[in-house]
Amino acid sequence: MITLYVNINRGFEEKPIDEFGQIGRDTVVWMDVLDPTDEEIEWLKSTVGFIMPSKEVLGDIEISSKYIETEDSISANMSFVIQRKEEIIVEPVFFFIKKKIIVSLRYMDIPLLKFFLSRANSQKMYFQFAESVFGEILNLEVDRIGDRLEILGRRIRNLRKEIFMEQSEEIIKDIAYYDELNITLRETINEKIRILTHFIKSPKVNAKTKRELKIVMDDLHTLLDYTSFYMEKIDSIQNSLLGLITIRQNEAVKVFTVIATIFLPATLIASIFGMNFKYMPELSWKYGYPYSLFLMAGVTLALLYWVRKKGWL
Repeated sequence: MITLYVNINRGFEEKPIDEFGQIGRDTVVWMDVLDPTDEEIEWLKSTVGFIMPSKEVLGDIEISSKYIETEDSISANMSFVIQRKEEIIVEPVFFFIKKKIIVSLRYMDIPLLKFFLSRANSQKMYFQFAESVFGEILNLEVDRIGDRLEILGRRIRNLRKEIFMEQSEEIIKDIAYYDELNITLRETINEKIRILTHFIKSPKVNAKTKRELKIVMDDLHTLLDYTSFYMEKIDSIQNSLLGLITIRQNEAVKVFTVIATIFLPATLIASIFGMNFKYMPELSWKYGYPYSLFLMAGVTLALLYWVRKKGWL
C-alpha cells in the first residue's frame, strides 16, 4: 500500500497516488509504502526511479547495504526498535531520497512514523528539502531512544533494590529483558551513527540539515555512553543476584551439613550396637538398650551445644 503525503504550509496533506503528476516539482512529497505489491513497486520504479532492495539487504549489517548513494539519490536502511510486553522487535525501514521525494518502505507498522506525521501536522511543519524529512524522523527517533534509556535507568535502579528483598524467577526474567533491550538500543544507535557519518558528508544534503544532524550525532554518542553505563549496571546487578543466590544455597547446604554431622555419631553408635555377633557382651546386658539410647542422646546434645556455641546454627 502506498500512501502519498504532500508537504504544505500546515503539515502533510494526504493525496491519492493518481494525483502525483499534478504536484509541483518544488513541493516535498513523502511516499509511505507498507508491504508493497509488485505492481506498486513497478509504479515507484517508473515514476520516481525507486530501487527496491531485497529483504536480505534489509536485514544486512554491512554499511554498503545500510547506505547507498548514487548520482541523483540516497538510500538508507535504518532499524527501529518496537517494544512489546515480553518481546523486542527490530524492524528495518528503507528510505529512498531523490530530489524533493522521500520514500519510506516497511513491512509492518512503525509507531514513530505515525508520531512524525501527527507532530508535523500539529506543528504545521514545512520542509524545503526531502532530506530534511529524513532528518526530522531521525531526530524524533533519537528522542525516543533517549526516553527509553531514561525509563530503563529508573527500572534498573528499582531492580537493584528488589533483588535484596527477593530472588525470584520474575526478577531474573526482568534482568534478561532489560539487558536485551539495552543491547538492542545500543546496536541501533551504532547503526544510526554509521549511516549519519556518510549522510552528513553527502553533497546532496543541504547545509541546514547537516547542521541539525550533527547535533543528532552528538546526542547519539551521548546515548551510546549511557548504554555502556547501563550495561555495567546490569552486569553488577546480575553479579549481586548470583551472589545472593549462592549465599542462600550455601546456607541451605550448611544447615543440612550441620544436621548430618550432629546425627552422625548417634548413627555410628546405633550401628555398633546393632551388630549381632555371637560374642558381644552387651547383647545379654540388662541395661544395654537404655545405655545405648542415653549415649546417643548425650553425644547428639553435646554436639548440638558445640555447634550452637560456634554460631553455625
